[in-house]
Amino acid sequence: NMTSTSSPPPKKRLKAEETFPTTVEGATCITPEILSNPDRYVQEYKQNEKAPFAHNAIANICKPGFLEHVLEEVKQNTKVKFKESDLFKVYQSIDLANLQSDDIETQTHLPHLLELKASLYSPQFRGFMEHICDLKPGTLTDQVDCAANCHTQGCHLLCHDDVIGTRKVSYILYLTDPEPQWTERDGGALELYDSTCTTSASESKSSSKSIKKEPNVFPCKTILPTFNSMAYFEVKPGESFHSVQEVFCDRPRLSIQGWYHAKEAPENFDHATLSRLKSTEMGEDTEAP
Repeated sequence: NMTSTSSPPPKKRLKAEETFPTTVEGATCITPEILSNPDRYVQEYKQNEKAPFAHNAIANICKPGFLEHVLEEVKQNTKVKFKESDLFKVYQSIDLANLQSDDIETQTHLPHLLELKASLYSPQFRGFMEHICDLKPGTLTDQVDCAANCHTQGCHLLCHDDVIGTRKVSYILYLTDPEPQWTERDGGALELYDSTCTTSASESKSSSKSIKKEPNVFPCKTILPTFNSMAYFEVKPGESFHSVQEVFCDRPRLSIQGWYHAKEAPENFDHATLSRLKSTEMGEDTEAP
């Protein structure tokens, strides 16, 4: 249990149920029932391990009514910058890493965005994410890396694995208008791809060669951008292939897209798809799904 004592904790490996905090302190906008029931999401994540890689989506991630305020702040107080390349076509409205909690103007106009940023990157919620993604405690750093993105009609993101620098877990918190509910006909789904080994037989025999993979042509699973849901997965070079389907409707597909970082870059970094398309300089872009 998480009761405090005057003496330092014993130096022993924590039991599974003790590797994450059960308190909502610091993660003030997250639905308490979600943080208090992590085993459900551990199970769901493992069930999705082969379909096509470990991932999950949590419904009603924030407390009722909270994201409506965030959505309004994004609409009313942020400037939009259009970005386009061979990989993506998206409007990026604000980089949350640049929001300063001690800035009076930001406190006045974006209080819920500030609370959301603080909650998502609090030690409590990072510990929760480590637990449900089957990562060792302390894996995720406090580096803030997220932005409010808007995919309008025709916008999309082509298939890639999200590997840049020290990214460890990718997440997408959906802010699409709750009414009317988003449907398959609207497009904009998160698409997940299975992959095929491209390493030759001769290469695989060499101890210096590791297996390389390429994404299949068509996605094997899609996740709709449902309001107040959060999709997430561990970022793995040449494995966590995903894309954002073109938006067909005239409604904006709004989201908070972000990453949790580790202290070091992942193994097989040279297999990453994005490393061939853009600089790996930290903090350069946050335009994935």
